[in-house]
Amino acid sequence: MTDLLGELRRTRILAILRGVPARHAPDLVRALQGAGIELFEVALSDSHGLPALRAIRAAFPALTLGAGTVVTPALARQAQEAGAAFLVTPHLAPDVNAFARAQGLGLLAGALTPTEIVAAHAQGSAAVKVFPAGSLGPDYFRQLRGPYPHLPLLAVGGVDASNLGAYLQAGAVGAGIGGALTRTDWSRPDWSALAHTAQELVARARH
Repeated sequence: MTDLLGELRRTRILAILRGVPARHAPDLVRALQGAGIELFEVALSDSHGLPALRAIRAAFPALTLGAGTVVTPALARQAQEAGAAFLVTPHLAPDVNAFARAQGLGLLAGALTPTEIVAAHAQGSAAVKVFPAGSLGPDYFRQLRGPYPHLPLLAVGGVDASNLGAYLQAGAVGAGIGGALTRTDWSRPDWSALAHTAQELVARARH
């Protein structure tokens, strides 16, 4: 099993690819890798998800690649068959978490409240995906560190270069970043702009 927590602590950024056409997905990964991003999640919330996941896995057999927005065990199985090494949920989904444990897949379980966060960790989440982080801000993470100093938290939702540092300073082990890394016209992708954004994020993560 991938050491997800170790990789998150080392790289600090999980790139979330949502709405990326399969024909462009490997090129996006290549561009983001060139900027220093190593962890990738393909969201399965639209028709692009599974084809993009398959295309990336075929192009990068050794990549640390997960599937996101996994809300049912059936979708979890499809994700595993498409090449996902770890699963990410948007909310506490005990049946998906159990599937990940049974199949030896990595897990980043979604949660928001303290009760959900503790439950997600107990159900095998390598780091708990606190979503939507942007609605509560870095101070929420700072406050959670009081009673849960050793519980690894991943900030997801509303994180970009302007606030990434604040979440890390508040105690998050890393951040899942989607929109900032996929915002382009997919009929003619601007690879250099996407790579520049990724470079800026990687630089912020290292400070």
